[in-house]
Amino acid sequence: MSAPETRPIVIVGAGAAGLLAGIFAGRSGMPALLLETRPHPGAKIRVSGGGRCNVLPSTVELTDFHTSGSPRSVRNMLFSWPLREVREFFERDLRIPLKVEETGKVFPVSNRSKDVIDALLRACHQSGSRIRAPFRVTSLRPDEHTGSGFLVDGNDGTRLRAERLILATGGLSLPKTGSDGTGLRFAAAMGHTVVPLEPALVPLLTDNAAWHKLSGLSVPVEITVERDGRAVGRHAGNLLVTHRGFSGPAILDASYRMTAGAEPPAELRVRWGDVPDWDKELRAGGPATVGSTLRHHLPRRLVTRLCDAAGISVEQRRSELPRDDRRRLVEALARYRLPVSGNEGYRTAEVTAGGIAIAEIHPATMGSRKAPGLSLCGEIVDVTGRLGGFNFLWAWVSGRRAGEAAARTGYT
Repeated sequence: MSAPETRPIVIVGAGAAGLLAGIFAGRSGMPALLLETRPHPGAKIRVSGGGRCNVLPSTVELTDFHTSGSPRSVRNMLFSWPLREVREFFERDLRIPLKVEETGKVFPVSNRSKDVIDALLRACHQSGSRIRAPFRVTSLRPDEHTGSGFLVDGNDGTRLRAERLILATGGLSLPKTGSDGTGLRFAAAMGHTVVPLEPALVPLLTDNAAWHKLSGLSVPVEITVERDGRAVGRHAGNLLVTHRGFSGPAILDASYRMTAGAEPPAELRVRWGDVPDWDKELRAGGPATVGSTLRHHLPRRLVTRLCDAAGISVEQRRSELPRDDRRRLVEALARYRLPVSGNEGYRTAEVTAGGIAIAEIHPATMGSRKAPGLSLCGEIVDVTGRLGGFNFLWAWVSGRRAGEAAARTGYT
């Protein structure tokens, strides 16, 4: 075999994290070669936010992220590039006008994810970095002959030698965008620990047929996630009933706590609607029935379902409602145990929870503590943000840090 083509930096994956790594490696004086499985880079960016691309959140706290490792390490990584400066990068540098919606999510004014991808690709090219796509990496290993760098083989027979390597391959979520876990397997083969993977920000399933009949119903809720009787999270927003289970912002936000593999399993307790005190509402006098009272706040079909669950007729007058019946109905309205039987899996999950343990990554560089010259960034790392642009923020920040550090002289 002829001598491999040598590159100072090779980045596997040209999604959000990989593109930022390429841009900032090039701007730091060492352009990179990005290898992308899909014919067109940025597939997950393209489909995000219903094709509008929720680029960023408008505010950020450390509690917006989950990891099995040290929150302090996540803090050091995440806040190395303040949110205000990340937004300026998109608006002033990439020239993408942004807007903050009522939900606190930040989108392009154009509502076009293509504008984000085009701007990132343009910046990557201007930095001197280049993208080779489609290119599937079939083998990746340290170069034992020279004692440094990595050998990268492609499905077309190409062999590359990378002096420094950045894995930005994502996880397993939305496999139609090219996420297949290849990068995680490569990292594991080089000695890294993979925190167990689970789909996150994913619709949930129910095997309760009564709920299937309510498909299409959408209602504001507050969800309390409980584990062993203790609240471990609260999430407000809309809940959407689907023909298979439950979705909507509140469910997606709560879902990663349901799929994190912790024991004992978590339960979801739902407060329906925006009534602050359901007990007080039901105690009000007058001839109104339970059904007519509840229908002022909740959809008719949901009222029937909740009254059935509490064993109470919708025609029961509030003033004649026995105390025990009222207690059961308040429980159904304010602390309903949602009957969850599973989740839809990686096919529809927006992100993968778990990944490379952050204890094995240098916070200042995103460099591997296991394989010198290797860096990891984005979804491949065990950091999961909640719904609302937080996972993109992690990708932008960690990708930039990996790219800049890999380009620095004396990088380890």
